[in-house]
Amino acid sequence: MMQAIADSQAVSRKYLDSIFASLKTAGLVRSRRGVGGGHLLAKEPTQIRLGEVMRALEGPLSLVDCVGDAQLCSRSHRCVTRDVWQEVGDAIEKVLDHITLADLVAKHRAKGIRVAQEEACALDAPVPAAPDGR
Repeated sequence: MMQAIADSQAVSRKYLDSIFASLKTAGLVRSRRGVGGGHLLAKEPTQIRLGEVMRALEGPLSLVDCVGDAQLCSRSHRCVTRDVWQEVGDAIEKVLDHITLADLVAKHRAKGIRVAQEEACALDAPVPAAPDGR
């Protein structure tokens, strides 16, 4: 399945593995070994926000470095463009935090784009509870 995803997205298997490792670290997916194993969503698709995914894969969503760390520039305390970049970044995060994985699937289907059976099953199926009950 992982190789099929890598092939369909034109990325290497190694790169895809690193993506899943980041998503697992962020608590968005979990892995199961053995027969029937693989990667599963750790929460319902309605509970996973695109902003969470982006931050897990890209880190902070600051558009310029000084927004995330004012110490990087000696002029940060008096820079009006830094304030603008902060506002733009906040607006982007607000949009990304409003969209869930379930929303993306619905938009995909609304555009008439066929969703692969494996994707549909993975996103429509309830997420099993983790062994520790979470």
